[in-house]
Amino acid sequence: MAAVSTMQWEPVMGLASGAAPTATFPNCHLLKPVAAQKAWSAPQQSSPLAELRKAVQEENWERNYEEGLTKMNMRAEWSASEERVSTFRWLASSNAARRVLEIGSFCGAGALALAEAMPADGEVRSLELDPFAVEFGRPFQLKSRAGQKITTTVGPAMHALEGLATEAKGHGAKPFDLVIIDADKEGMQSYFDLLWSTPGLLSERAVVCVDMTLFKGQPPTRYVKFGFPHRWQSSSGQAEIDGMRAAVQERGDLRSFEFGGLLVVTRQEAEM
Repeated sequence: MAAVSTMQWEPVMGLASGAAPTATFPNCHLLKPVAAQKAWSAPQQSSPLAELRKAVQEENWERNYEEGLTKMNMRAEWSASEERVSTFRWLASSNAARRVLEIGSFCGAGALALAEAMPADGEVRSLELDPFAVEFGRPFQLKSRAGQKITTTVGPAMHALEGLATEAKGHGAKPFDLVIIDADKEGMQSYFDLLWSTPGLLSERAVVCVDMTLFKGQPPTRYVKFGFPHRWQSSSGQAEIDGMRAAVQERGDLRSFEFGGLLVVTRQEAEM
């Protein structure tokens, strides 16, 4: 007995004359099996943030450093990953942040993600050492409606942070609700201490997040390997990370937890 096919066919509607449409129109596709047709989906539009992250991945950062375009040998993986972008958005929205400070911005992917998650009157202040990285990311931020919320200060982070602390002491600026420290490991403890010791710099419910990723933001040192003298290596920053973690645990006025490569710190009485 011949096997019976279970393939489903689309219904064929007859013409007004009674003729079968496939006889009148031999190229008609009405008899194509349903299973053989491809599902249609709307075209996906790329966002300025996605375009920025893609451009960072495609850029030759080692060559930029060797040619003197950047102050340090940056790496594409320093840019906020998709997971980190989601984390930043959650931190901004869950804390109802209206003013955010980012210490160490690289090309601004993290800043743009934060700005997109904030209300129309939100503000992101970014501090970045390298002018090349800032200019690299600026066109993508300008393409986004949220880009207008971002203000970037170029130069040493401590100098800029001290300026913000002076403004806070003089009641010239609103406090920050969320701070991201994602800069050099040597300076992160100093940045952290200045934030918490300056009255008016942080809001009562402020959340301070410190990046705990190894080999990130460290000044490079030249080394020779296999006859290639133009390679670079960096300190992992492990000692500074351990010191940061221990310092926070010793403070009785702060509480902390870690997730997604971030040390998240709030006041003991604050609620997230």
